[in-house]
Amino acid sequence: MNLTERQRAFAAAIAAGAVPEGVDPRGMAVYANNYRAQLLACLRDTYAKTVLWLGDDAFDANARRYIDSHAPSSWTLDDYGSEFADWLDRAYPADAEVGELAWLDWQLRRAFAGPDVQPMEVRDLTADDWDRVEIDFVPTLRFRPMRSNAVALWRALADEVSPPPIVLVDAGVGARVWRQGLSPRFASMTADEATCLDLALAGASFGEICAGLRRTHDEEQTARIAGGCLGAWTAEGMIRGLRR
Repeated sequence: MNLTERQRAFAAAIAAGAVPEGVDPRGMAVYANNYRAQLLACLRDTYAKTVLWLGDDAFDANARRYIDSHAPSSWTLDDYGSEFADWLDRAYPADAEVGELAWLDWQLRRAFAGPDVQPMEVRDLTADDWDRVEIDFVPTLRFRPMRSNAVALWRALADEVSPPPIVLVDAGVGARVWRQGLSPRFASMTADEATCLDLALAGASFGEICAGLRRTHDEEQTARIAGGCLGAWTAEGMIRGLRR
């Protein structure tokens, strides 16, 4: 066995809690404990608001189970825990806010570390043929449908005030996360805005977005909703540019 193979076997043994042949189990226990402690500390740091919501004991118990089945796969611990929000969704099927709080924690952390781009200015929001215009968003933008008022819960935890009661929201409501300048941002979205953003992220043109809205709204409402979304997204630094 060469050095590379020995290192890989050693790392695999630490992740599995095993003891490689010829290794003192007492020394191996030190490595294993340090390995798990570092991964737990990483999850607690990344998912800080989820820790506050679940409490230390419940969070740590879930985190340790996650660590047992999810070894790091990147050179940096910044990438560790990418599946933890989905894992919590499955662990708490009756408590939608848990996985959604974790999703906000993760996406806000990733937005902070995301690539730098220059968003377009509102004054540049012009086009010759809006029906054919597609929207190019900043790479830090993420979006998901929501089942609870997790956005309000996260904000209360961040502000160190008592969270509001858990509420299940109407179908179609969503949340978005992005970075504006150097600051990660997040916001809840109405069902109409979520529909528009979902279509835009899928590559729909502005004309196609309006056509989607016209299925449930009249012309005046469609123009107000679509135009309002486009203006707000631009003002908030979510749009990198327009393309045909």
